[in-house]
Amino acid sequence: MGIENLSEDLLMEILWRLPVKSLLQFKSVCKNWYALIQNPDFIYLHHDRAASIAVAGNTDCLLVKRFLNGGEGGVALSFVPNETPVEDIFTGLDIKHLQILGPCNGIVCLTRYGSSSPIVLCNPSMKEFRVLPLPSYKNDHMCNLGFGFDPYANDYKVVRFGMMSTDLSIRGVDEAIEMYDLSTDSWRGVDTVSPVVSGIDCFYDSHASWNGDFFWYPYQKHGGPVIMAFRMINEVFEEMPLPEVCLLDQHSEKKLFVLDDSLAIVIYPKWWSNPSVFPPEEFLLEKSFDIWVMNEEGLEVSWTKKFSIGPFQGLDWALGFRHNGEFLVESGYGQMISYNLNT
Repeated sequence: MGIENLSEDLLMEILWRLPVKSLLQFKSVCKNWYALIQNPDFIYLHHDRAASIAVAGNTDCLLVKRFLNGGEGGVALSFVPNETPVEDIFTGLDIKHLQILGPCNGIVCLTRYGSSSPIVLCNPSMKEFRVLPLPSYKNDHMCNLGFGFDPYANDYKVVRFGMMSTDLSIRGVDEAIEMYDLSTDSWRGVDTVSPVVSGIDCFYDSHASWNGDFFWYPYQKHGGPVIMAFRMINEVFEEMPLPEVCLLDQHSEKKLFVLDDSLAIVIYPKWWSNPSVFPPEEFLLEKSFDIWVMNEEGLEVSWTKKFSIGPFQGLDWALGFRHNGEFLVESGYGQMISYNLNT
């Protein structure tokens, strides 16, 4: 039986086991193969298998954003494998203040602050971009984005919205909510209630994609900060409580990540209270990172402190976690450091 006689199901069973470099070549075989490899079901299966291999064999890569020539050469998106040199996927990107939302099943959303900024979906493994069409609303307050995956609709979604404000000093904020669907490559209105904030919005401080949904911290409201979630299936916003320590200590840095398929928040002291001093005096102090993991999701959300790392000198920002559980941090001098949580 020739390969042209293989059923689509059998062909998918073969192709989704292949490495990305092979798939990039096989996309040129014929239109049917190209369509199959581009199919969201295939992308999900391939990413899911790659993630399983990464957990078992410590072969996953890290996607990082870095500046070229001190920022004058634009921005590069790069893969950082465990043992091989850095591989630049895209270089010289003309997107200042680039934000990376996700990843979600291996797909990320790229954007920057401002209503006229381009919004781009990117598959780093396949080295592909899709520039989204312009949204309907051009209000600068419509700059908050969330990115996720709806398993029921089998579709990637981007939500874009403004926020209602309880601060009378802030002029009217557009409350419209828009949703982009990858399947239709178009925007549509969403009939749900927009979040209400006290003061200016700060959604871009920390965010994470988890179980297809999107989460922001801090979300400021009267009574203190909470986590805000957008549910991609129901297309509604939800508030979630924080660990009590976050409410008691509002001066520490707090970052959302995903650890072992659970939503996690990392709490650590802030640096650079005096940016005019380099290196800052605080840089010489010892610093610890507390990692809290959410036990349940829903009405009875609870948190457990799973790790306390440190104290160490010279560490600055928490960057995230690999599939194998390694915790990645940045030093005050721009180095990336990996900490093995198991050893």
